[in-house]
Amino acid sequence: MAQHLSAMRYIKNNKRRVAVLIVSLALCFVLTYITQFVLAVTEETFLVVGVEGPRRMQFIELAGSSYGIDVENTEYEEILRQYDMKRSELIENLKEHEGIKYVRNTEILWGRITALIGSWSYEMPLVDTAEDVKLIKEHFGAELKEGRMPENEGELILDEATMKNNDYVLDGYFDEKNCGTAFKIVGVLECDRYFGCGISNSEHTLSTRIMVLSEGIDDMSAELAKEGIIVRDTYDSISDSKKGREAIKRDVTDVISISTSIIYVGIIVLLSISLFIVYTTYLRDRRDEWCLYSSIGYSRKTIYFSILRELLFTFAAALLIGAVIIVLAEIIINLVMIEPQGLKCRYFYPDTIVEILCAYTLLLGVLQIPVRYALFKIRTIDAMDDDLY
Repeated sequence: MAQHLSAMRYIKNNKRRVAVLIVSLALCFVLTYITQFVLAVTEETFLVVGVEGPRRMQFIELAGSSYGIDVENTEYEEILRQYDMKRSELIENLKEHEGIKYVRNTEILWGRITALIGSWSYEMPLVDTAEDVKLIKEHFGAELKEGRMPENEGELILDEATMKNNDYVLDGYFDEKNCGTAFKIVGVLECDRYFGCGISNSEHTLSTRIMVLSEGIDDMSAELAKEGIIVRDTYDSISDSKKGREAIKRDVTDVISISTSIIYVGIIVLLSISLFIVYTTYLRDRRDEWCLYSSIGYSRKTIYFSILRELLFTFAAALLIGAVIIVLAEIIINLVMIEPQGLKCRYFYPDTIVEILCAYTLLLGVLQIPVRYALFKIRTIDAMDDDLY
């Protein structure tokens, strides 16, 4: 006749003791995942700035020698003349490329987004007319939320997230520390990317770049190669999603992943040691119960599978409770800390969940050591008073 010991009967009769283990495991799950969530806010924000934005709008700044100008043996005035001519030719040629909607030379104003760790800048084009501003805004799918569109020199529109992140206010001035009162924010946009543009100020001259509005061109260097221009990182500056992705991986992702791994390993090591000690004590307290089971005919195998079912229930309950806490914590953190700063986040990290499940499997394996040892030391009722350890 098959033997069976109910794991749920013990769990129902020892709620407090089981709850301690469940809460400990759940908090480990929550701590590990929320740490990843918070640290990843910086990466998620910079991906929007450096990758998603440049999918819609790219910028090109080439050295004279990249255009084929002999800058060493040519007079300065002639270099400028040739440079303007070559740049105009390139602009006209790029207009014929597939996926490119609009190309022109613009002045550049730099927007800045400060995340939890570090900051990232992005280009904001300054054009000549309100019609050009409207064209760029519509290309980004942005909608005017407050204020009005730029009409005069030095007037800007900015997305709401950039406004929050920099504590800008409507009808206030953009980057007063560096630009003074040259640029005034007259409109706030609702946009899924960090974005701003405006009308240039003739009294505040800025550097210029070629602006390209396109439908998802990731590699502008490849487009320039079609025109016989080889981009050299030492001399030329290209802003596109490929360059942004490379920079974020180098300067953000790789750095954060190291910190996350150290924290993750530390949590798992501390939990393993603590749980091993607590669970060993927990098993010692159940000595008499298992000796009694053995005395009335239950085999060690039956007792072991009962303990294993208890453990599986404990781990499953911890994962379920931890998942609920994580969802609530993410929503609260986003509403209280992330969104008010104009930052971005992502709720679901499947790689982190897989790592946590692997860690739980490891912990479950580690706990088999004290379980097997406790079962080995089981005695029948006539030896129940013997010490188990």
